[in-house]
Amino acid sequence: MFSNAILRPTALAVAISLGLSGCASIDKGLGSTNGATACAIGGLAGALIGGGLAAAAGKDVGAGVAVGAAVGCGATYLYQQRVKRLQAIAKEEGMDIQVTELTAAAPAGQAAQPGTAPAVVGIEAQVQDSSMFDVGSAQVTVDGQRQLRKIAQALAEGRSDPKSAGKKILVVGHTDATGSAEYNQHLSEQRARAVGSILAEVGIPAGDIYYQGAGASRPLADNASEAGRAKNRRVEMTEVESQQLLVERVRAERNSAKYLAHGTAAAPAARSTANKPSSKPARPAPVAKVKPQAPVEAPVAQSAGISLPGKGSIDFGGSQVLSTTSPLAQGIKPKSSTFSLISPAYAAAPASSCIGDLPRNEGEVKNLATGAPLSEPKTTDYLPGMNGKPWGKVVNGHVVLIGPVSILRENALVAAQPEMQFIANYKAGSTKQSVKFPGVANTYEGEDKVLYRVFAADPAKSPVTCMDIVFDKRSGAATGGEIYYPKQGRAYVANFQPIRK
Repeated sequence: MFSNAILRPTALAVAISLGLSGCASIDKGLGSTNGATACAIGGLAGALIGGGLAAAAGKDVGAGVAVGAAVGCGATYLYQQRVKRLQAIAKEEGMDIQVTELTAAAPAGQAAQPGTAPAVVGIEAQVQDSSMFDVGSAQVTVDGQRQLRKIAQALAEGRSDPKSAGKKILVVGHTDATGSAEYNQHLSEQRARAVGSILAEVGIPAGDIYYQGAGASRPLADNASEAGRAKNRRVEMTEVESQQLLVERVRAERNSAKYLAHGTAAAPAARSTANKPSSKPARPAPVAKVKPQAPVEAPVAQSAGISLPGKGSIDFGGSQVLSTTSPLAQGIKPKSSTFSLISPAYAAAPASSCIGDLPRNEGEVKNLATGAPLSEPKTTDYLPGMNGKPWGKVVNGHVVLIGPVSILRENALVAAQPEMQFIANYKAGSTKQSVKFPGVANTYEGEDKVLYRVFAADPAKSPVTCMDIVFDKRSGAATGGEIYYPKQGRAYVANFQPIRK
């Protein structure tokens, strides 16, 4: 068990950057150096990091520097060989493998040394899984067996060295958004476990292997096209230097705002304004017991609007929705973490609103040997103002309430699912009550803000289909929000910036 102080990036005093380069650029950087040069680069950066970790842990800095230098030297050279080997496998098998190096810079507050490169502390391989699994199956194909064994052997190289004793591997399965979130999460977990088993068969200790099913919760591309769905169907294998870095990797990916760029709806729910609302929903199967929200039809010009069937019993005075993108969500800057100095491209990328999304479901990280969940620091601390109270506001004469809003400080995790409540034509002093509508909430944590996204569990009955609220993590105030609701079969949006009740 690690203390929160050690695991926090600020207390760690280590800035880890995720090099967003593919195989060729990595090979140009690491692959072009010889072993001595790679060792020197990794040793110096490793010394800086080792000293920073030792200081953060209250241990001897000199010893930390020495150990860090040794680890950095060996690790950089080892990962250099990993990159080249995976490149060769991709070429031999005709596979689509995107390799990314995980690197560590100098500790926070210290200047990088001239002429040095960050130390490599891990490697990530995103592998398209079309050849590894048949549709809807977690059984590895014959071709997949051969391909995965080659990849496994590459990852197993050098693990007999005592310096590699602490290395951990995380296998994460990903699917497209076709089908329900529960089904996709279960299938992706089975596939990740199958891949982990092959890694163990070639000699990697099962206790050093972890697996997770992320389902469709982390899309890299638009699910509205087959090309986009193919990119989202993948297996991700990440190797890191230690258990501590494994925990940091898991925490960095969980609820990350960088996955807001693409929604999990299978296709835009758009239609021509000349058409009548469809009464036959054709969206994927229910997600987390959420009923289908809108019919899927051929995409049309943004001015055509978005179809949205539902009760539509309250007019909140909003405007018609013309696009599934959201300026509100786009303003969430992804949080920096141990493994991530976020590229400015993320902050500038279009972000999907809740109307283009569905509730996302990802599973626990489990150990291959024991099946036990990954041990992580636990906390019951809440973000300011988000400790279970309701929030609300009058919108166009109608009360809108959401609560309990319960968001934990660590990873902005949802501690309790909320309910939505509406009072139409509210008058001060009125004792009028309304039915409570169960909701399903997701959160996305940014650097200084958190997006709280709530879906009606049964949108066919609720006056509001979904809502997005942005909270300031420091003050606990809502800085913006939107509610999406149906009106005559079309989607409308109204501003909703609630206050704590």
